[in-house]
Amino acid sequence: MAPATPRSNPIQEAWRERAQRERSRRVRARVARIPLPEWLQLVTPDFTWDWPHLIYIQQQLDRITSGDIRKLMLFLPPRHGKSELATIRYPIYRMDRDPSIRVILGCYNQDLANLFSRQARRIAKGRGLLGGGIKAQDEWECIGGGSFRAASIGGGGVTGRGANLIIIDDPIRSREDANSALFREKAWEWYSNDIYTRLEPGGAIIIILTRWHQDDLAGRILASTDAPNWTVCSLPAEAEPDDPLGRAVGDPLCPSRFDREALRDIREVLGLDYYALYQQRPVAEEGGLYRRDWFRYERAPYTPEGDLDLEEIVQAWDTASSTVGDYSVCVTVGVKAQCAYILDVYRARLETPDVLRQVITQAARWHPTVLLVEEAVTGIAVVQMLRRETRLPIIGVTPARGGKIAHAKANLPYLEGGRVIFCPGAYLTTFEHELLSFPVVTNDDQVDAYNIALTRIFQSGPRRRAGSHSGGKRG
Repeated sequence: MAPATPRSNPIQEAWRERAQRERSRRVRARVARIPLPEWLQLVTPDFTWDWPHLIYIQQQLDRITSGDIRKLMLFLPPRHGKSELATIRYPIYRMDRDPSIRVILGCYNQDLANLFSRQARRIAKGRGLLGGGIKAQDEWECIGGGSFRAASIGGGGVTGRGANLIIIDDPIRSREDANSALFREKAWEWYSNDIYTRLEPGGAIIIILTRWHQDDLAGRILASTDAPNWTVCSLPAEAEPDDPLGRAVGDPLCPSRFDREALRDIREVLGLDYYALYQQRPVAEEGGLYRRDWFRYERAPYTPEGDLDLEEIVQAWDTASSTVGDYSVCVTVGVKAQCAYILDVYRARLETPDVLRQVITQAARWHPTVLLVEEAVTGIAVVQMLRRETRLPIIGVTPARGGKIAHAKANLPYLEGGRVIFCPGAYLTTFEHELLSFPVVTNDDQVDAYNIALTRIFQSGPRRRAGSHSGGKRG
């Protein structure tokens, strides 16, 4: 016969439970004094937590913990550790300090939410936090009465539940969803009618995403009256002016994982989506002043011998004298049969001596019929020096009356009418992005040079035929 199972002693069980609660209380008291960076290193020592962008995020999360802020948005490119830190570990850090905290996590679908939940639960188990009777992958409890609930956009599971901390991570799955007005409205209704109403008084909410669309969930919130209540932490893959980390313009966010070359490769593959996903600057699908459906793409005309077969080649320069601010830009445009072919766009931050050298270099490459330089600030000196030191066909151009927007509008009919053609080239991604973002883009130097060229081509009367050009050999 099998030995009889010893009967549990209620008094002993009560003492054991009491002792466990006391041990947990003492552990919690010690953890409450551990800063988040030390806790992360303690819990996951094989991760690198001291990269500058992760330190910056930790500082923002500390502000949530202290109650200094209650609404936080984190915009970062993919694969930079935002979910590992803020979605998976931060809730457990909070539970480690206070096991009664209740967390709700929302994602674009239940599978992703469950994945994050399982990873968080594994860490909670290692910290001795699991308790209670519910231990499912989409919902589990911890020893102090707290809980973790994973939900999806449009799904059920949050009704009747409150949360001290709500985290929304990856509310948009793909470009298709981002461009769907129906999906964006569904995400907004889920946020405003379902999950936001679960937030307890004094609770906090964190939204973590890469920016797919101007009207994504973050964009909709920031366009609402609730916008001033949010702290926005936006960290682009390549630093832009006034970078919150103090990076120089163009510096990678995490060079140990994605250096300049890696980001350049990603940019070439993603095209315009790079600026949304990696720079956190989404562009409306249809564009602003310039519309995407006006863009026409063709190869430039060539002779059978492989020379460019054009009536004229125009180069237009918008110059700057700085290695940190505006760009110097040269747009090279070929003309044939009343159409303008955008052949190339050169763009760099240069001091004046380097501008002069690049004007000569670009002219030697393309052999322009006319070389236009806007006579504004540094442009005046550039024109004078080039006239004195070279035999290039330099023409100084007075800045357009009425400003940049008026200048752009004057040339819109030529683009809309199909008379401006974009030729294949490495310049296209940044050039298209600037056009589609104008006039709210950070830098508009390409737009300026482009319009200088179009004004000359379409509004200055007929010009002589230039013949074929050997400077643009095929291949």
